[in-house]
Amino acid sequence: QAVARTRADLKELSRRMAGQVPDDTLAIFDVYQGMLDAASMGDAVENMIKEGWRAQTALKYVVEQFVAQFEALEDSYLQERATDVRDIGQRVLLHLQNRQRKRKPLPDNFILIADEVTASMLAELPRDQIAGIISLNGSSNSHAAIMARSMNIPAVLGVDDIELHFFSDRLLAVDGYTGEIYVDPPAQVLTQFHQLAEEEQELRDIVTEHSHLPAETQDGQRISLHLNLGLDVTHDYLKTLNIDGVGLYRSEIPFMMRDQLPTEDEQTEMYQEVLDQFPDQPVVMRTLDVGGDKPLPYFPLKEDNPFLGWRGIRLTLDHPEIFLIQIRAMLRASIGKSNLRILLPMITSTSEVDEASRLIKQAYFEVAEEQGCEVGVNLFQPQLGVMIEVPAAIYQLPAMASKVDFFSVGSNDLTQYLLAVDRNNRRVASLYDAYHPAVLASLDEIARRCEEIGKPVSVCGELAGDPGGALLLVAMGYRQLSMNSYNVDRVRWILRNVRSSTLNVMLAKALQARNPDQIRKMIAEKMESIGLGGFVRAGK
Repeated sequence: QAVARTRADLKELSRRMAGQVPDDTLAIFDVYQGMLDAASMGDAVENMIKEGWRAQTALKYVVEQFVAQFEALEDSYLQERATDVRDIGQRVLLHLQNRQRKRKPLPDNFILIADEVTASMLAELPRDQIAGIISLNGSSNSHAAIMARSMNIPAVLGVDDIELHFFSDRLLAVDGYTGEIYVDPPAQVLTQFHQLAEEEQELRDIVTEHSHLPAETQDGQRISLHLNLGLDVTHDYLKTLNIDGVGLYRSEIPFMMRDQLPTEDEQTEMYQEVLDQFPDQPVVMRTLDVGGDKPLPYFPLKEDNPFLGWRGIRLTLDHPEIFLIQIRAMLRASIGKSNLRILLPMITSTSEVDEASRLIKQAYFEVAEEQGCEVGVNLFQPQLGVMIEVPAAIYQLPAMASKVDFFSVGSNDLTQYLLAVDRNNRRVASLYDAYHPAVLASLDEIARRCEEIGKPVSVCGELAGDPGGALLLVAMGYRQLSMNSYNVDRVRWILRNVRSSTLNVMLAKALQARNPDQIRKMIAEKMESIGLGGFVRAGK
């Protein structure tokens, strides 16, 4: 009953937000509903209840397990799903306890401040009265932040060095670009803020108006924009996006949201949904990338150095039965379609590619025989790609070239491994920077090497969706960028307003810089000079 009431609450929140935010943002509530499915938290809670635990205790224990699991991930977007799980758990618990939240009268204009602002919290409050958001915890990848962006609400997150009560009954101004909060600002500052807000709306309208156009520079250099997908994969809004395919489907997400390995049939159904969404476009499915920092609840791992441990292709090749079932499911899902591409994570040597290729061929002929498929007619041999995220792979590119069809750079992990920084470790997280000269030099070298060996290469890390990062990557020669949906049209507009000659100058300066701050300053100044400053600071 508590779950059913929570579902009803979420449906009501989604209904209230309809028309206020884009459909892709509204899909956040579908993700919430999915978390309530029996195959996710439900089964785990029920199993504990059958063992004799009270429902409330079982729920709390399972939610805490899921939260810890998501918080341990190195992908900052997926890491923020811990907030969603916690929010869902609290909502179900409220109904289990038969508690009602006390409603306080709301002022006409207010800034929402909480220990952790959630998407559902935003949906419960009247949009036209929220002037800004301050969350003591969280990051720009949280669903609350994504929703705030789509609602045009400035937000500052991760202000964890200030007590909540400090902000009570104060006049505040919030700058979501700089992360600055002005306490009791003078009148001239408020006037400036209002002016900047008007300019921002004008810029958003322009970007939206041009979303149907191709992503190409002013001198005709065409760039393919692709999506990174993991949770929300079957929504109508995806069909309306002007994209060229899926550059990264994180197949581990369905594995993490269950209390046991999904069967081959269950996986086939999941992958079919994704492939059906993009029938005429390539869909790059990354094989299971768990282990180390991304443990499965039913596959516990304890390692001293999880980032350097048993993860990605290392784990699945040591468990070929898991790898084979997943590949078979992908192939079965692709019958009658030709859009499947398979991507191998955490590759460091050609022997790993050889072994994975052998297993993929085995699965291919097994499926063809079992399903009565005609090879090359209604069951196609999928293209095979390798993720470049371990620095060793950079120097293996020529050796791998004859064994694969494409490469994809995971800039997040590549940055982490190049700089020897765990970005989830707060003591050293400030050292993690994709604009580090060494990272940019490596990305430039990868692009040049791939051009020399004649293999296509894309970037699917966060840098691809960053305005300045996208410009530098295109200057290096990358012609396929994959990102989250809310960055697609922004990057498209930016690319349509630059020339290749401008990008080449930016890249030359970036590669000569000595530290990330110099590079950021140079990008900001250059974007300002060509009229694109509104993408890196407030205003138009």
